Amino acid sequence: MPAEEAIRHIRAAQVSSIFRHMPIALTVNIVNAALTVLVLRHLAAQTLALGWFCALMLVTTGRWILWWLYRRARPKVEDAELWSLLSICGSLLAGLCWGIGGMVMFPVIPAIGQVFLTLVIGGMCAGGVVVTASHLPSLLAFLLSASLPMAVRFFAQGTVTDGALGVMILVFAVALSFAGAYFNRFFAETMRLRFELKEANLRLQGEIAEHQATEVALRQAQKLEAVGQLTGGIAHDFNNLLTVVIGNIALAIGRAGENSTIVLLLQGALQSAERGVALIQRLLAFARKQHLEAQSVDLLGLFASIEELLRRTLGAQISLAIAGDPDIAPARVDANQLELAILNLTINARDAMPGGGTLHIALENRKAASGSPPELSPGDYVVVSISDTGSGMDEATLLRAFDPFFSTKEIGSGSGLGLPMVQGFAAQSGGAVQIRSKSGEGTTVELWLPQADEPPSETVDADRSRLAAP
Repeated sequence: MPAEEAIRHIRAAQVSSIFRHMPIALTVNIVNAALTVLVLRHLAAQTLALGWFCALMLVTTGRWILWWLYRRARPKVEDAELWSLLSICGSLLAGLCWGIGGMVMFPVIPAIGQVFLTLVIGGMCAGGVVVTASHLPSLLAFLLSASLPMAVRFFAQGTVTDGALGVMILVFAVALSFAGAYFNRFFAETMRLRFELKEANLRLQGEIAEHQATEVALRQAQKLEAVGQLTGGIAHDFNNLLTVVIGNIALAIGRAGENSTIVLLLQGALQSAERGVALIQRLLAFARKQHLEAQSVDLLGLFASIEELLRRTLGAQISLAIAGDPDIAPARVDANQLELAILNLTINARDAMPGGGTLHIALENRKAASGSPPELSPGDYVVVSISDTGSGMDEATLLRAFDPFFSTKEIGSGSGLGLPMVQGFAAQSGGAVQIRSKSGEGTTVELWLPQADEPPSETVDADRSRLAAP
């Protein structure tokens, strides 16, 4: 917390403390005033004592109302100065009631009454130090306004004894002021340490949460890396075996001649083998071992060329909106694999909106920052955001979204390699994938791709201008 902000919070805490203790001070004020007027009305003019008591009760009632307004308003830190000023005014008026009232009644009461009144005012000043020390301005306002009029009254008598008593009152007031200042500094230092401890605790909680998130991400990365290494190690061997199978089936189809029954069986086997090849390619993409031909790609032009394909894939019930910054930078990726990744994400979004909805695709330039995927290196990226209005994912599903072969679709409807393939492609391209989703609120997949340093080799100016939007 900056120094100025810390001071503001400390002052707000001081004001809060004095209002918290104000009921005690006001109760003591009423009790002492009632006892004082009961004693003095037999020693002085009853009308004068009752008039002083009514004035003091009027000020006390105003301070009760002020306390009630403070409790009801629950003021913020920015309002502390106003309430501090109101507290000072209330303490000043209360102190003047005691000080000026004592100075006025002092000449008309006998010596025993003068001693009693001096002791009561001194006790009120000492008690004020205990109750209002947290807010030094309010303390000084009450202390000085209650004690100085009595000191002036003693000095006005002109005798040596009265002068000595006046000096004693001044020394007493100064001593209480220093004591109040010490307690005030102690309170402010305590509040400062409390704020620092609170901030340190919040930082510690944030670091613990970050450490836990990093640990979870590390375990997930290690798990995926192990699966990826295993997959990459056997995928090429399976691919070679399937190549031999496909080749032999193709030869068998050619030699089967006009035997339609055998040809149909061989064609079914060929289709299954070809699906196996496609699955191997997905496994290689997940394992980050596929061959990529990275080049500078104009993303607006790419989306313009596949927009019709995406609309047909989504169907008539789902509307598609594509928008991008007209100054969008080119991305350095394999254009064909990027199209496959976008198609995979589009199919996932379509399956999440069986009753229809909207798919938003946004293109923008970003820098790797605190909100970006943690595995990204510092630099400039192009972000493809694909947002749907579908069913979304709960936390448990979101944690397993990139697990290979994990799928929430029905058996036979998905292989569970769509998102892992997209993640593998993005990572192999030098980027990353980030998912934000809540159950019932849709899903947003952000595909972070590195920006290209050179201009794109091909652009589609006529179509890209239609997708560009600020």
